[in-house]
Amino acid sequence: MIARPKLLFAIVAVCALTIRTVAQVPFSTSPTWISTDVANYSTGCAWADINQDGWLDLVVANGNDMARQRVVVYLNNGNGTLPATPSWQSSDVDYHGHLSVGDVNGDGYPDVAVSVYIGGAGFSQKGKVKLYINNNGTLSSNPAWVSSDAVYSFSCAFGDADGDGDLDLAVAGGESYNNRSEQNRIYYNRSGVLDSLPQWKARDAGYSYDVTWADIDNDGDLDLVFANEKGSNRVFMNYGDTIGTVPIWLSADGALNANSLFVADLDGNGLLDLAVSDNNQLGGTGRFKLYRNQGGRLDSIPFWTSSFSGYGSGINLADIDYDGDRDLITGGWWNPLRIYTNQNGSFTSTPQWTSATNSVVEAIVFGDYDNDGLDTLNLQFVSDGQKKLYYLPRAPIQRILRLTWNGDPDSVAPYCYDLENGWISFSLPAGPGTLIDVRAVVSHDLDFAVSNWDNSIGNYVFKNTITVSVGGENHTLSQFRLYQNYPNPFNPSTHITYEIESSGLIALKVYDLLGRQIAILVNEEKPRGVHTIQWKPQEWLSSGVYLIRLEASGRTATTRMVLLR
Repeated sequence: MIARPKLLFAIVAVCALTIRTVAQVPFSTSPTWISTDVANYSTGCAWADINQDGWLDLVVANGNDMARQRVVVYLNNGNGTLPATPSWQSSDVDYHGHLSVGDVNGDGYPDVAVSVYIGGAGFSQKGKVKLYINNNGTLSSNPAWVSSDAVYSFSCAFGDADGDGDLDLAVAGGESYNNRSEQNRIYYNRSGVLDSLPQWKARDAGYSYDVTWADIDNDGDLDLVFANEKGSNRVFMNYGDTIGTVPIWLSADGALNANSLFVADLDGNGLLDLAVSDNNQLGGTGRFKLYRNQGGRLDSIPFWTSSFSGYGSGINLADIDYDGDRDLITGGWWNPLRIYTNQNGSFTSTPQWTSATNSVVEAIVFGDYDNDGLDTLNLQFVSDGQKKLYYLPRAPIQRILRLTWNGDPDSVAPYCYDLENGWISFSLPAGPGTLIDVRAVVSHDLDFAVSNWDNSIGNYVFKNTITVSVGGENHTLSQFRLYQNYPNPFNPSTHITYEIESSGLIALKVYDLLGRQIAILVNEEKPRGVHTIQWKPQEWLSSGVYLIRLEASGRTATTRMVLLR
């Protein structure tokens, strides 16, 4: 997974497809695909183009704490359909937990790391972590790497811990049913090979059941976020050269038994918020929760909780209806899936969509597996000479097509990336003023897959049914829209994004509250689509509230922003 500093970028081109945004949730209540290998207790799940043929495959780890089973891959048939039974399966068996996908050795093929919850003897024995290396499109039948230390672990995540441009592996540790606590840990990547022993451990042991990497404090490196049972959720800060062993943030909303988490910007302020599902099997409220990020620090109390209470499980944040914000998708044990649509950063306590399924959801993952909504983005970032981490404006990413510095692909420093969370991390910063070009494929038609450990039904996929038209009179790719700038408040610069549905002369201007024009940011012909610019006010401009005004074809749109000096 990859992270990028939030520097100047411009969306130069978008795909020529057109979208008619729908108010309804664009999913049928019944899945469009169900696997038939129902004997599996499926846990970890991810979309990944394992054989690099341009189509997303589905990777699933099986076993949980109920049976020693295999890791499997459902290879896309190359036409947007999946086989009913796995195309590949590992030779070894284990009590597998969740998994993470990333290119560990930099050969262009995604590898698969898997947490093993408990050992072969059951709960009396610790598990481990292992890695299946992708050899030119086929995963190794047995793990190519296994941790030398034993650990109870249900989840792991790839991220660039030390900012050297390769993927390290963070591991969530602990087994709460029998009070076997563990220290969370990181296995560092050395020239494409993971260390056999962790070189970082949290100071205190606990019961963490999920983990992700995210730039919570917006300082250009990846922090470490854990969801915990029998204790607070927590964030460990990345100081650039090291990660603190004591958390800098703890949730404080009462009895906690978190099962899963996901991180994304929910309110458009350029800061990453936290979604958590609680599970009340061992106590607590069992609700879905959202923690807001304000000023680079998460609130300790959630700003939203669901009316649902029970065995919460898988959780995700994705723009399912292509309206520019992230919606909340949740699952539970012996429960349906639920979708809560984002309404300008707010959510209702009850869902707008509930599936007809009723099974034991583990993971929920998004991607365009039938390639029916792909957009190609040409992004330009201007380096400040310091930051190495960049987030793309849309995620998940289907694939990265090309990356250059000042037009030269050979000058690019080694880098790694996270397609699900949409970041790129370089080993070295580009020189000041360097133009970083990224061509990436994203989608406006995200489908989602669900892993399920109720062995009376297989895993399943819900296909997105958002309306798409190409050309013709129903040409509605874009809308006339001025998005909230980010970050906001800001200093010294901010990004302003706008969208126009047809080519023409547009003007983008800044005014103060007295109506005086401060700056003209754009005044030229622009093609249909989404455009983003960076604005860095002159030094003489003081702190205060300013207005951004978009003008095109006789229409206007205005939003407010706050400059802090």
